[in-house]
Amino acid sequence: MYVRIFLGAVAVCLVVALGAAYHLTSTVVGKRHDFEDQVRQWVQERTTIAQIDAIDEYRGKQAYAVVLGKNMAGTPVVAWLTADKAEFDTMDRAVSRESVEAAVKKGFPDARVLHIVPGLDENSRFWEVTLQDRDGRYHYLHYDLFSGKLLTSYIISPA
Repeated sequence: MYVRIFLGAVAVCLVVALGAAYHLTSTVVGKRHDFEDQVRQWVQERTTIAQIDAIDEYRGKQAYAVVLGKNMAGTPVVAWLTADKAEFDTMDRAVSRESVEAAVKKGFPDARVLHIVPGLDENSRFWEVTLQDRDGRYHYLHYDLFSGKLLTSYIISPA
């Protein structure tokens, strides 16, 4: 009898936990789809981007939706978008994401690269790299988008 009650309680707990996990996952995925739909609408209304290759986020002094793609002429471009602002640049003269990633892996061979995204603060355009080292510290590196020169770096240690 106690075994049946115990197994019933475990089954109920398992169903509740799975339901909560499903709800959380569907909420996060739904919000991500809403974000991407909004960004696609901004791209269509306010840019000359004809092909979207990636949609990402940059969170600096101001948060931006970042769109990498190609314009109607086939030139690689980047756009930083908010609800009321759009900044735009071509990527044909920029340092490639792959080059930045290779430089980071060379400089931090034991670190795990978490995120690479084009960033924008005022008139400064850069690649922002987020990585985590073996000690669990997070490194934020800013490389100039066009020269590849390291502009800033800072470390945040876990609490």
